[in-house]
Amino acid sequence: MNTKSSSILLSGIMIKLSKQAKLGLGWMVFVSALGILFMLTAFPFFTGEHTKTIVQHVTGLDERTAYEVNAVARKAVHVLIFGLLALLLHRIFRTKSLSRAWACTVVLAGLDEWHQSFVPGRTPSIRDVLLDSAAALVFLLVMTWWRKR
Repeated sequence: MNTKSSSILLSGIMIKLSKQAKLGLGWMVFVSALGILFMLTAFPFFTGEHTKTIVQHVTGLDERTAYEVNAVARKAVHVLIFGLLALLLHRIFRTKSLSRAWACTVVLAGLDEWHQSFVPGRTPSIRDVLLDSAAALVFLLVMTWWRKR
């Protein structure tokens, strides 16, 4: 058993974690993030039409502009979520290869869209899978570049 440990700062308290504990924590964060993602996509409250109405009401924009602002914001959320999931998977897998983290993120993007096909008011989109996949790849490549600087 590898007893190598590292420390994390939690609420101002330094806690030592073993490699196994860090891996378990990583998986817990990942599974929690996935649960939240799938839960949010299951609620009709988060359909594009509903969020557009909220944007229009809050900002006072006309319907067309609210639609465009909402569309950009929703795609930005896709990019952020799936980019961060890819980084988290890369960290969990602890490998120098980006392909495993990227492939798993692509599968998750597909599953998310498939899941949406069962939710009233939601429509699955291959474009979203492609956007999510591209975002994951960009985040992983930027992380690699950042580490090599």
